[in-house]
Amino acid sequence: MPVVPRLVALPLVLLVAGCAPAGRGEAPSAPTARANDFRAAQVRQAVVLVRVVVASTSELSERDRKDLPALYESALLEALDARAILVRDVRSVEARGAVPETAAAAARAREVGVDHALVVSLRVEPDVVRVCEETRRPMQGRATVWRQEARVVRADGGERLHAEVTTPDVEAECEGARPSVRRRGVQATATAAVDGLVRKMLAP
Repeated sequence: MPVVPRLVALPLVLLVAGCAPAGRGEAPSAPTARANDFRAAQVRQAVVLVRVVVASTSELSERDRKDLPALYESALLEALDARAILVRDVRSVEARGAVPETAAAAARAREVGVDHALVVSLRVEPDVVRVCEETRRPMQGRATVWRQEARVVRADGGERLHAEVTTPDVEAECEGARPSVRRRGVQATATAAVDGLVRKMLAP
């Protein structure tokens, strides 16, 4: 069995990422569960409910922990706006609270007068992940991963889509003789995570 080299980052303690086919550092995600008749074009106006949890074991600084919910919410709204989705209302759910149920999300959509609610949950925590597994020099180690879960709910109470995306805080370059990684900042990771989630949610 070939030896899998461990990835040591300089001067960071230890970094790795799940490596997408293009080597950009996006970990494999759970399949999207989609209603057969759901189309992304149906979502033109929506309410958004967001819950952000930062694990106590995360290596984020205190400042990043404090700023992350607002930063993530801003990145999410910007991504939705870029796809011409008008967000009529945003609700932040406390980390200690539960992810809003389908019925509660649908009720909020009806209150605001829109057809859909987007329920998004993010958990930030450390984990051991692998990069460049399809190359001759796979690597593994610890990274901070952003685990996102999203649901699209109609105002009449029907869940139309469920998607999960996991994004690490590093990028991997798997091509070439010597694969490499670099760590992303919180802002860059938020943007990458949200872009991946919205692409999956709103795929044609």
